[in-house]
Amino acid sequence: MKLADNNQRKKRISRKEQKARKKQRCQSGPDKTFSPSEHSAESATAVSSPVPSLEDPDDSYIPTPIPTYDQLRAQHKAKPLGKWFPKAMVLKSTLPENLSSKASLVLFYQYINPAWPESVVQTLMGFLYELAQRRTLGGRIRVAPEGVNATISSVDTENSTAATTLRHFARDLQRFHEGFLQTDFKFIDGLSTDRHFTNFKMFPVQELVFYGLSSEQAPLSKGGVHLEPNEFHKRLEDEGTVVVDVRNHYEALIGRFNGQEQQNEKGAAEYVDPMMRKSTDFSSWLERPGTQERLRGKQVLLYCTGGVRCERASAYLNQKMGSNLKGVYQLRGGIERYLQAFPDGGHWRGKNFVFDKREAVGVDNPDGDGGIVRKGMKPIQIETQCCICHKPWDRYIGKKKCETCGVPVLMCDSCMSSIKKRNPKPLVRCPLCIEENVTVRAEEVEYTNNGVNVTASTNTSEAKGKMAPSILKWGGGHASQKKDKRRFQGKPCRFGAECSRPDCFFAHPSERCESKSKLTLHKA
Repeated sequence: MKLADNNQRKKRISRKEQKARKKQRCQSGPDKTFSPSEHSAESATAVSSPVPSLEDPDDSYIPTPIPTYDQLRAQHKAKPLGKWFPKAMVLKSTLPENLSSKASLVLFYQYINPAWPESVVQTLMGFLYELAQRRTLGGRIRVAPEGVNATISSVDTENSTAATTLRHFARDLQRFHEGFLQTDFKFIDGLSTDRHFTNFKMFPVQELVFYGLSSEQAPLSKGGVHLEPNEFHKRLEDEGTVVVDVRNHYEALIGRFNGQEQQNEKGAAEYVDPMMRKSTDFSSWLERPGTQERLRGKQVLLYCTGGVRCERASAYLNQKMGSNLKGVYQLRGGIERYLQAFPDGGHWRGKNFVFDKREAVGVDNPDGDGGIVRKGMKPIQIETQCCICHKPWDRYIGKKKCETCGVPVLMCDSCMSSIKKRNPKPLVRCPLCIEENVTVRAEEVEYTNNGVNVTASTNTSEAKGKMAPSILKWGGGHASQKKDKRRFQGKPCRFGAECSRPDCFFAHPSERCESKSKLTLHKA
């Protein structure tokens, strides 16, 4: 009977798939984390659906070997712990093989308690490196002792669909650590192939979301109650409720939960935007007397893109004001999960800004806006405008950023092409800087503590006006250039006075003559 069953299962798999699986087994070698009996038991049942779920057995799943700590030590030639992956790691990803291919995304995060020791963090990064090489993966993943935060993509290949690959990736993580058994993996399938990341980037960090708060100030054990989208939707209609947007203001500009206020004249949740440039602004916003008075005695709902930013924010809110509130709740899975549950948008208005190649996702556009600007754009639900010409516009393109605080700005395609020709060139500012009358360029100010605190101006005599309280560093601009300047400012250029490079960071003889007190540098 058993032999007949085995033959029947083999017939369900095409010869092409059998060859692909055999080739992958040969490449991966024996799985040292599973005994042969466990491996055969796991692969005993064939899957009937082309997209397997994480709960159902899947015969096409081949576990990726998990390296041991000793194996990693040998591989990295016994380098000191913490030096194996000291910086971000980048791997090139596989590109789509044909135009009919589809891409998939998975968004997830997982906090771990107690925190992983450094040896586990290093082992996980080694395992992720193997996964990125063996499976067709792209994306961004942040790894910290407190957990993981990731946006991962895949694309259809000859051996596997993108949807199946990402679910196998999730199962690999569940095999690595039991904490991932509780993870809310948000899968988005059937996307165009240009939504696939062309590389896989892994960042070792100390915090998944940088709030500048210690575990004592915001213990995750005091986090808000997680609500499923249906329950969150109902509570948006409750009287005496405020819904706080934990995202940055530039994200909230193009989409937010305020549909309940538009539909119900009385009794609906009041929408609150903390007007943050970055997550570190949350604590200072909550410290304001006006903020605490606005929240006191209310039921507070928090939300963000995928849920991770609400974890620390809700814990800090409970720690500071828990006894003065009628409960702190957060949207499980964030806006992504809500829009999956409410295809018509529910109480959501506008677009959901995302940190992947979709750029921003609307109710009628699950593939997102990312890519070239096409003519005949659909009407904008939220009233937003270009920062230069003020015509209706709701896309963040060209990595244009506020020159006084660094956050992304909305600039239309026409102004993007014409701004370089304007004389004098206008000062590009975000709505927050305009409202707060911030006029000092970010490049003229020295920021410390990851852009949170202002210490001194690089040219105090010229830096007249108001400076932004914090600056958002993104796009590889501010930090890397300043780091290079500090690194090379004491080293002479090997080309000496003959050097003509305008972006040279090294010191030159002519500069030493001009200033004996300190070496100056060419402006980048």
